Amino acid sequence: MTMLVFLDTEFTDLLSPELLSLGLVTLDGREHYGELDLSTETGQARVKASSDFVRHGGVLALWGRVPGAAGTQWEMGRRAGEWLLGLAAESNTRIEVAFDYSVDYELLAYAIRDAGLWDQVREVVLAVNVNAITGTIEGELAAEACFCELRKRGGRGLQRHHALADALALRAAYMAVKAAALARAGARHPG
Repeated sequence: MTMLVFLDTEFTDLLSPELLSLGLVTLDGREHYGELDLSTETGQARVKASSDFVRHGGVLALWGRVPGAAGTQWEMGRRAGEWLLGLAAESNTRIEVAFDYSVDYELLAYAIRDAGLWDQVREVVLAVNVNAITGTIEGELAAEACFCELRKRGGRGLQRHHALADALALRAAYMAVKAAALARAGARHPG
């Protein structure tokens, strides 16, 4: 038995990705989000290393929308690692960390390793790339519907290219594709 957690990250650029933020969402909707404190020396260096898209295309403009989320990379890794370990202990199962881009998982693992928790976390997590499932038309439509709902959330809302919003959209895509597959299977084998 395992628990499913959806992951998304935002990072500096595609060629030399460095972690900027991470979002984790359980299948039942529990959330964890962390973002790099951009006022630190590391934060400022990562902003400079970021692509034009990240700096000017809407990623960094979404900072500060989740209270208490800012921290150093060490703090982000520590909080995420402790959150995953807590889920594993609470459910007494392993955690499948689902993502649609392998760099997301690599950056999560690096942050947790940097925080000194990787030896514990790797015992309870399994990496699962769900892109082949969620990248379908059904998945994309569900993700778009999720983004529409998220824009209404809170004062400033969450949107695409915010790691938590993208993790929630990945969860919505997975759930929609799974529901459609089960409906098709039920139609073929009634009763």
